[in-house]
Amino acid sequence: MARLIALPLLLLAAACTSTQPIPPQVFISDLRLLDSSVFEQRFQIDLRIGNPNDFALPLDGITFDLDVNGADFASGFSNQSATVPRLGEAVLSVTASTTLVDLVQQMVLLAERGDLSYRVHGVAYLDSLARRRAPYESIGTFRLLREQQIKAERVQFQALD
Repeated sequence: MARLIALPLLLLAAACTSTQPIPPQVFISDLRLLDSSVFEQRFQIDLRIGNPNDFALPLDGITFDLDVNGADFASGFSNQSATVPRLGEAVLSVTASTTLVDLVQQMVLLAERGDLSYRVHGVAYLDSLARRRAPYESIGTFRLLREQQIKAERVQFQALD
């Protein structure tokens, strides 16, 4: 009798784990300054969301944290809905904010180092009966060309004047 009860429970557990989504791949595709004040800068960041699953991911929102050179830089969220097709991509816009202190520190590091390492992480919320959360993370590095580095140094010196 116990075997008859255990078998359906095992099958149910196996079915639930097989539909668990692989976390989406999230990358920054664009970044635009919306407005700036003495205390805060607000950006619109477009996130390219890749779906490595063999089924569509119905997103109902996303949180976003951006670390630059190992330090917190910006964070934000969006309640925008989108369905990322199976083995496909979609772009979601996130409004993010940062402080003037964080921005100046990153400009100084950028002028000194000439490269920028970043980490994007957060949670994608799936619109489903189970109301699932899918954490994500991606990392990378940008290297400035020497001409861009000189321009960044000029901006830094102009900001200090």
